[in-house]
Amino acid sequence: MYSKVLVPLDGSEVSERALAHAQSLAGAFGARVYLLQVISLSHEYEALRGGGGDSPTAVEYSLDLARQITASRQTRAETYLEATAAQLAKNGIQVETSVQQGSVLENITDFVAEHGIDLIVMSTHGRGELQRFLVGSVTDRVIRSSHVPVLAIPPEE
Repeated sequence: MYSKVLVPLDGSEVSERALAHAQSLAGAFGARVYLLQVISLSHEYEALRGGGGDSPTAVEYSLDLARQITASRQTRAETYLEATAAQLAKNGIQVETSVQQGSVLENITDFVAEHGIDLIVMSTHGRGELQRFLVGSVTDRVIRSSHVPVLAIPPEE
């Protein structure tokens, strides 16, 4: 029924709750699990925004700082996903990892289309209705925009 399962992770324990479910499904269906972490570039844009106006030196410094931040976050994400994949692989699960940069929703949607994903398994962060309304929920947006089933794992009580 499912052959390619996507698990978007953000590095938090909350997002990792989806892993056990993905592992069970992958084991039952012989599916491959794809671990995806998307690095939002908002911190880098903030570094650029305060970047010195017309001063070429300040702009270059800001660009360099933004590149350093991005490279550091990329390396941390790759290391995290490789360690997470190794744990799944120990249990006989076929795993691939990917780190993308930019919009979380767009990257998840694009990844699903590009890799023929047929199920997304992801955790909800358990925010209240007001907070979810004000800041949005990645899981809610994925559910609304996805053309494949999404298994949303609720927070533990």
